[in-house]
Amino acid sequence: MRIPMLVSLIVATLAVPQAVIPATAGAAAGTWLEAEDGVLSGTVVESSRQGFSGTGYVAGFDQAADKVTITVPSSAGGLHDLTIRYATPYGQKTASLSLNGGGLGDVTFPANPAFTEISAGKALLVPGDNTITITNNWGWYLIDAVRLTPSASRPPHQVTGAPTDPAATAEAKGLMRYLTDNYGKNILSGQQDQASIDWVEQNTGKAPAVGGYDLMDYSPSRVERGTVGRDVDHAVAHDRRGGIVTMVWHWNAPSGLIDQPGKEWWRGFYTDATTFDLAAALADPTSTDYGLLIRDMDAIAVQLKRLADAKVPVLFRPLHEAEGGWFWWGAKGSGPAKQLYRLLHQRLVSHHGLHNLIWVWNSVSPEWYPGDDVVDVVSADVYLPQGDHGPAIGAYERLVDLGGDRKLVALGEVGSIPDPDEIRAYEARWSWFVTWSGSFIQDGVTNPRDFVRRVYHHATVITLDELPDFKQSGGPQEPPGDCTAALRVVNQWGSGFQAEVTVKNPKASAITGWQVEWPLAAGQGVQNAWNTDLTTDASTVTAKNASWNGTIGSGASTSFGFIGSGSPSTPTLTCATA
Repeated sequence: MRIPMLVSLIVATLAVPQAVIPATAGAAAGTWLEAEDGVLSGTVVESSRQGFSGTGYVAGFDQAADKVTITVPSSAGGLHDLTIRYATPYGQKTASLSLNGGGLGDVTFPANPAFTEISAGKALLVPGDNTITITNNWGWYLIDAVRLTPSASRPPHQVTGAPTDPAATAEAKGLMRYLTDNYGKNILSGQQDQASIDWVEQNTGKAPAVGGYDLMDYSPSRVERGTVGRDVDHAVAHDRRGGIVTMVWHWNAPSGLIDQPGKEWWRGFYTDATTFDLAAALADPTSTDYGLLIRDMDAIAVQLKRLADAKVPVLFRPLHEAEGGWFWWGAKGSGPAKQLYRLLHQRLVSHHGLHNLIWVWNSVSPEWYPGDDVVDVVSADVYLPQGDHGPAIGAYERLVDLGGDRKLVALGEVGSIPDPDEIRAYEARWSWFVTWSGSFIQDGVTNPRDFVRRVYHHATVITLDELPDFKQSGGPQEPPGDCTAALRVVNQWGSGFQAEVTVKNPKASAITGWQVEWPLAAGQGVQNAWNTDLTTDASTVTAKNASWNGTIGSGASTSFGFIGSGSPSTPTLTCATA
């Protein structure tokens, strides 16, 4: 679980010579839009730091509501890549983004005292004027300009589904096959903590496909103080129902628990609640603390062995959120964290022979990545501002890059559940999400109950009752037949709409080309399209596969989208194969 980042900074004003970069004229797609021309709220325009473009930059992000709103004029609409030009003279910071008043997720600005560019994900613009708002979050950064350029079609992913462990159990291989087959089509629902899992089922009539559990109370420094873990029992029960199990480990520090008010022993996984020095322990394999690390790993191996004996494959997510530094395993930087992860992998897989584990890495920065050979899934924990149910597209894009698009990408934890419609619209191919427990799912504010019910009954969200026998087959197969196509309106406004068409292959063998046709209703038109070669003739639309998405495997699907003018409708689509 993520903790709030608290910061106390003394900001010094830097007076340095000004070097102005000329701004591009006009407002065409790809033009830099200067932040100082935006609407300021609690922020100010400055020009003392060298390297800005235009006439200045926006500073003064020091209060929660401080923001700048930049207008993107006269857009044709559609999905765009968002780039922000920023500087962070006071270290790494985070900003919250919104598009037209709706949440667009967060962006983390790495420490960089000079103005530089960063990809901030994607924005689905509507035709006409749009607004991008950058709000404080973790402030003390400088915003120079933003740029939006039309997004290229996302190419097919390269995930193969082969576990990194060559001796993986049949159950683990089956789960990986299923996750890979499902990747990019649907998202699996998930919930942390058995009490919250039960709450979801009672309030939606559906149980989450992925049950999230914690090895925390099996940590030796907690057991010796009287804790009794129950989550392995809950995990076995969830598996028996046909569900998928994911395990995190809030690893109570092996020693050095401070155990004072506010830093109690049961908070011993937090950096500020222990004096345990990971770097020093790893530097001396003969030390007492190194031995305690091994002791703790061996204790957890006993619990994971119980799951292996019950033939439960586990999405194992240890050392989560390491790069945040708020947990002791990340407090000494990326080097010790990666070393500990690889040591844990070796101890559990090679020494203890645990081959039921699918290894889920849980930090986004390349500096922290432990290596392709010990990671099956890359993931992030995303806690968006209240009311923001966006697709967390920025984190998704960074994780795709981190794994070279050869790893599954998942949401290890969320506060606000991402809206399934936005996930599809932004092409954020999250494999699963796991909502954190307690108030995050039950308070009716972070996730309104009607919204939770809609998510759990959404056509693209997999719940427990919809899971196949993934341990054996790795996914269901459709009966033979021609291709099928279904149109879904994902967004609409006064003068138009955005639609997505899913083409599915129910045949027993792959198809190598497809064509979809449908009639236009009165007053309708098509302005632009992506992932397809689309033409209109009188009142008929013909959409053919692009050069890269014509081949669709048995039971698989692909999708394309378009911006339409007029009122949306639900036409009858015909699909033919090449």
